[in-house]
Amino acid sequence: MYRGAKAILEDIKNYPLNDAAETVNEIGSTIRRAMGGTSGIIYTIFCKAAYTQLKPSSGSVVTPKQWAEALAASIAAVSKYGGASAGYRTLLDALLPASSVLQEKLNAGEDPITAFVLSSEAALTGAELTKKMQAQAWRSTYVSSELLSTVPDPGAMAVATWYRAAALAVQQKYKS
Repeated sequence: MYRGAKAILEDIKNYPLNDAAETVNEIGSTIRRAMGGTSGIIYTIFCKAAYTQLKPSSGSVVTPKQWAEALAASIAAVSKYGGASAGYRTLLDALLPASSVLQEKLNAGEDPITAFVLSSEAALTGAELTKKMQAQAWRSTYVSSELLSTVPDPGAMAVATWYRAAALAVQQKYKS
């Protein structure tokens, strides 16, 4: 995660920040280049699915509902290609509740920034709940269940952390 985040910070000056789809695509390219292991592959799939979902609105303003749809598409792609789903003790256990809350709040007419922040809280809760799950996919399956019950899934916590940071940054930028 550190290598990916550091590379994104280095490359951001070259991203087409006026085009959400292309920016997400470039983030995916940076991650593919900088991160190794399963996480690098999973995040590349995540970004490519978001890019595909956002591409039709390329060059125009992306609405909060379009972002929520891109998140849902990314989760579906990660689940499909990664072979995991809810309750497998993976990063999906943070992403799925975040996506659900985001869509629910937006559909209820909630302010998009508030919806994003509330969905980030759901991501943190989902990540914490992985302590109670038996690992069924990816790297955690190699670790003893006694040890797993003492810590949340690292991938889920990583997602919850960056997702929460993004939500709070958006909140700070637009509600200050």
